[in-house]
Amino acid sequence: MSKSVIVIDDDEDTVRLFSEFLEENGIDVIGNGFNGSTAVKLFKETKPDVVLIDLNMPNGSGFYAIKKIQDIDPKARIIAVSADSDYTTEEKLEKLNIPLIQKPFKMDKVISIIQD
Repeated sequence: MSKSVIVIDDDEDTVRLFSEFLEENGIDVIGNGFNGSTAVKLFKETKPDVVLIDLNMPNGSGFYAIKKIQDIDPKARIIAVSADSDYTTEEKLEKLNIPLIQKPFKMDKVISIIQD
């Protein structure tokens, strides 16, 4: 069965390319957004299997959205995607039990984590 995903990143090209690649690999992209506030709204509306989210965005960071989404559904599957390899960022994500995919990322790794 195909996984449903929402893709959130403030870079529109990243969202488009990510979405196209996921769709080509049998993953159902049911929403796109460009900030943390939209991520929360889309999560409520679509209830995806997985949320792919950038951490550094305007109008609600990835961490803001992660907290709000986990308040809605503590079991939500969220995967952080970021160029930020700061130790404190990794530590925060670890505490939240959220895997981090570093940019630039390998798409086969993304697919494997989603399908897991």
